[in-house]
Amino acid sequence: MKIVSIAEILECNQIIKEKGLAFRIHLRDACGRQSCFIESLASDNGEEEHKALYKILDEYFSRFRFQLEYGEDRMNFWIL
Repeated sequence: MKIVSIAEILECNQIIKEKGLAFRIHLRDACGRQSCFIESLASDNGEEEHKALYKILDEYFSRFRFQLEYGEDRMNFWIL
């Protein structure tokens, strides 16, 4: 099983912050596969901000050869 470290989550959150997006990623667990959730830090995050966030997440985690599987609400994802 592939494991994402806390340091990688912190680095990802720093990249998101530097891009000016009001989101934070939280790591949940590694039971079977790791899961994360996206916290919106602003009430006015629109569709464009979400698209930019998903692009950052996909690019960031692909550097480590991880794939992301998003939940129906796209606020939860699993690391494959």
